[in-house]
Amino acid sequence: MTEPKEVEATIRYRDVEKTIKGSPDEVFRAVFQFLSETIPAFDIVSRITLTVNFADFLKEAAGVFAVTPEGVVVLTPPEALTDRELVMLYLVRAKVAFETGRSDKETLLASDLISFTGKGSGTVAGRLSELSAEGLVERIGKGEYRVTTFGLHRFRRDVLPKLKG
Repeated sequence: MTEPKEVEATIRYRDVEKTIKGSPDEVFRAVFQFLSETIPAFDIVSRITLTVNFADFLKEAAGVFAVTPEGVVVLTPPEALTDRELVMLYLVRAKVAFETGRSDKETLLASDLISFTGKGSGTVAGRLSELSAEGLVERIGKGEYRVTTFGLHRFRRDVLPKLKG
């Protein structure tokens, strides 16, 4: 008497893993179905996923920011920036300080932004409201904000060239 032939296949694709057991025909069909359903979905999602490689960002930001033992400083004069861009500059500086281990938080209080930018509280509050509505900045707590991935992307694309040029 022959034992039934059972096959087991484990498939790993990025964060997904699936184990399939059964006859060779069943496993083949299940593997083919899994691949045809999963990989296109992952490929589509990966094409529309926005990420910012922070190491690349730091390379591009060289000459704009500098990491010192005391923290992160802005090297270029920000006078040519709009109020919105100025708020973004200091939120990005906070992110750089956090990512480089110079700060334990990536957020700033609105009061810090008022101090750093030299702008009035109404101006800073208005810009934070606009930036939050556009998804460039995220409100974390009462009066506390951080730059989003989308905000970092836009800063890299729109503001860094202004500061470098």
